[in-house]
Amino acid sequence: MAGTTGKGAMIKSVVFTFLVMGFFVYISYVVTAISGAGQKPTVVGVSPEAGESLFFGRGKCSTCHSIGERGSAIRCPNLGVIDQPYTLGMPIAQRAVERAKERTSKTGQTYTAVDYLVESHYDPSAYVVQGFKNEMPVVWQPPIALSVDDEMAIELFVMSLGGEPDLAAIQNSKEFALIKKAIGSQAGTATQVAFKPYLPGDPAAGEKIFFDPDSKTPCAKCHTVKGKGGKVGPELTSVAGTRTPQFILESILDPSKEIASGYEAFLVVTNEDEFITGIKKGEDATTVEIIEGSGDLRKIKKSDIKKMVQQKISIMPGNFRDLLSVEELHDLLAYLLTLT
Repeated sequence: MAGTTGKGAMIKSVVFTFLVMGFFVYISYVVTAISGAGQKPTVVGVSPEAGESLFFGRGKCSTCHSIGERGSAIRCPNLGVIDQPYTLGMPIAQRAVERAKERTSKTGQTYTAVDYLVESHYDPSAYVVQGFKNEMPVVWQPPIALSVDDEMAIELFVMSLGGEPDLAAIQNSKEFALIKKAIGSQAGTATQVAFKPYLPGDPAAGEKIFFDPDSKTPCAKCHTVKGKGGKVGPELTSVAGTRTPQFILESILDPSKEIASGYEAFLVVTNEDEFITGIKKGEDATTVEIIEGSGDLRKIKKSDIKKMVQQKISIMPGNFRDLLSVEELHDLLAYLLTLT
């Protein structure tokens, strides 16, 4: 019996040891995840790999663009090819060949595919893809402020999406000469556009205004920050990393002035004279999906719709200037400016 008891004790000891080891392995995993260690490291230099790192990192490109299923293709075109909305049929390197022909025809100047790609960064308003809005930020200006090397790296990565990266072609591009000169001319200037709010604002107080469901302006009811919040409006996790303070402030005070692509409000009138207003989140041959300001998703049969009209007014309330005090407005702005 003593031997059996000893054997049982040994088994319990071994099991206990494995449990303890497993616990510490789990803790190590959690700590690694929290600290960011173990994630794919940032690649530097001028290469497609460095460009990919910038695209999904500091360059903020994936805030508005997708490549296949990676990123967010709500506001801007998907640069890859998959069967989903906002895909334009071919990867961007191949698409650029067709766009260059269009630019050549329209301007009377010769454009290569590389010229078109670089121009998209130098002056994104020069050519806006049909069905999308002129809302891409100028990435070599603050707050993104890409360097010349950053630009070359991202262009190499984009060229790899359906084509062959060619650094010499980038450096010889007439558009690259323009962007290089523009970046050089702003060297040594402030990293942010000169802007000074009336008050400094308290980010902690602004965060409370943003997330408190009982605040005057419960922003998180519609907007998401770091996985927390609603899905009615655009995600704001890195809004200050892509937009200037002036743009953010204007979006609070006058949300209808510039409505992000994919977040336009629609008015649906049913055959029963029910009025439904919200963002169109999906549509197929028989059904339209509308997400209302409350966050509720309504699936409406097209056969039940009398009329559906896109609105010029944002679904975001336009009376924040009346609801918030000057101090509260600056607190909210101060919090949003921490979201880089």
